[in-house]
Amino acid sequence: MRVSISHQQGFTIFDSLYFAGIIVGAFAGYKYGFVRFEVIGAIGGLLVGGTLGYAVVRLLYILLARRLKYGLEKESSRQLRDRLYNKDQYFIAHLILFHLLNRGEDIRGELSFVIGLINSESSDRRRFGWGTLKFAYPEIADQIAEYQPMDSTEKCRAIAKQITF
Repeated sequence: MRVSISHQQGFTIFDSLYFAGIIVGAFAGYKYGFVRFEVIGAIGGLLVGGTLGYAVVRLLYILLARRLKYGLEKESSRQLRDRLYNKDQYFIAHLILFHLLNRGEDIRGELSFVIGLINSESSDRRRFGWGTLKFAYPEIADQIAEYQPMDSTEKCRAIAKQITF
């Protein structure tokens, strides 16, 4: 089985957090700089504050990602599979399957779960399911390369029906 990592397209919650960090940092830097050094201070504060805002959010992201990775590494394969089928954990399905693959586990049995995600009523579940399908089952994803998770549920399901095993 071929393993590849592809970046999912779209504006994610993490992107919005980075944006918020930059805006909040820039505003705080602007206010501080203007009070202390007027216009020049405001410009410098804007730049420094925006950069620091981004850096703080990035650091938090790195710490949370490491904690999640460490937690998944500690879990048994059975626990990972149980976690995969938890309806609230669909957004880390690709990470769970990655850890199972790294352990040499056979993940063919989890394909039906991923197919269920790309057939979901929820465009969010479809988006994460599509990313997981492309990562863990690229040969299946290639069969439906025209699939777009943001299309209507009916269109997504019609395309997903073309999958052959």
